[in-house]
Amino acid sequence: MAFGFIVAVIILGLLLIFLEIFFIPGTTLFGVAGGVALIAGIIMMYADYGSRYGNITLGISFVAVIISIALGFRVIESNKLSMKAEITGKVNELESNAFHVGDTGTTMTELRPNGKAMINGQKSDVYSNGEYIQRETIVEIIKITRDKIFVKPLKS
Repeated sequence: MAFGFIVAVIILGLLLIFLEIFFIPGTTLFGVAGGVALIAGIIMMYADYGSRYGNITLGISFVAVIISIALGFRVIESNKLSMKAEITGKVNELESNAFHVGDTGTTMTELRPNGKAMINGQKSDVYSNGEYIQRETIVEIIKITRDKIFVKPLKS
């Protein structure tokens, strides 16, 4: 085979391995294809040009893989390819002053033990203490945690 073709196969293998490690991790398709191309190129070099050129190609390929991985980690650590945005919101976090213990409202759905209620003009997820509460029942807030509102039915 032509020397240029063998070198192109080896370079293609190195590029595919680099893509797998740094740009498309987890698929293994590109890594396996790159490894197969790299090994095939080295085997072709041994078969067509003998052990001297095969050993040289093996050594250069090994060093190239190590250098590309090291350079790839440097690029990733420099944050040139990474997103710099942060997620600061939290899930199910209640507004601190919207609800207070003792506030009353009306259930919009059945509470089994959780459901929806309209309290202080705001629709919110609420929880009972394990009991079933029917829809359209007037409830009172008995406890507020960081992310949950507990209610009980008001006795009329």
